[in-house]
Amino acid sequence: MDYFILFLAVLCIAVQFNINKLYQKKFAHGFKDMLFFPFVCGIVNVIFFTGISFVLYGELPGFTAFSFTLAIIMAVILAFASLVGILIMKYGQISVYSVFMMLGGMILPYFYGLIFLSETISAARIIGLVILICALPCSIAIPNNAKNKTKEAVKSRFYYILCVCIFFINGFTSIIAKIHSINISAIPAANFIVYVNFWAAVINGVAYFICALYIKNSENPDNNNIKKTKTNKFHAVIIIALYAVTAGTGFLFQLISAQTVPAVVLFPFVSGGTIVLSTLTARIFFKEKVGRLALAGIIMAICGTLLFLIK
Repeated sequence: MDYFILFLAVLCIAVQFNINKLYQKKFAHGFKDMLFFPFVCGIVNVIFFTGISFVLYGELPGFTAFSFTLAIIMAVILAFASLVGILIMKYGQISVYSVFMMLGGMILPYFYGLIFLSETISAARIIGLVILICALPCSIAIPNNAKNKTKEAVKSRFYYILCVCIFFINGFTSIIAKIHSINISAIPAANFIVYVNFWAAVINGVAYFICALYIKNSENPDNNNIKKTKTNKFHAVIIIALYAVTAGTGFLFQLISAQTVPAVVLFPFVSGGTIVLSTLTARIFFKEKVGRLALAGIIMAICGTLLFLIK
């Protein structure tokens, strides 16, 4: 049952990547739109998980200083991650984004588990780790028939700086989630997500309204543009709400799994599985090309993940 929940978490992550890509293509036309995304996402998740918390625990979210502090830290990290993620989607493919993000979510917490939690390691897991790392460069490979714009973007220095940023961001997020899940002072997972998203909404909301006010004062009003903007905003909110529920549910499944599944298994499983599913779903929904090297990377990721399940 633990690994089935973990699989659902991976599936949610892969789907959320595609929804993020959809928002970037349809609605992300400036910095204000980038801030609007995590702002609305935070509000939706607060409402959604407050309801989940009430259903699961029969009460509204509880409070501890430990969880409250970690929620603020994670909210700041996730606010930055959302902006970086949208920029990466603008310049490159979902498969590249998932590779760097999942690599960070695997490597950093993996060594955290070994060093600070004294979690065990086996020969099979060492081999699996090596295979997964070798699979990552293959997944990054861009097919020869890809658009020139994408090729140039992937090669750009700015793009790889963004990818390195998401590597560390997701790694630190995973470590914080693990620290919270195993601490006796922690509130339940669904409650913790409520606080994380509350602070994420506050941080991004303040930034969004400041940005919107600045743009409003610097632009001339146009009635036709205002009507069009309102229609686009409604559609954008629907997409963001779908992303919020999917991402929040996946995060909840990860937190639940982290209570029983060792970090040395949890994060490589999530990483390898997400690389596979996100690449496949991107091919289905956005027709992103998967070359031979990328396909080899998917196969290697599956093999490496399976090896990590061997104690």
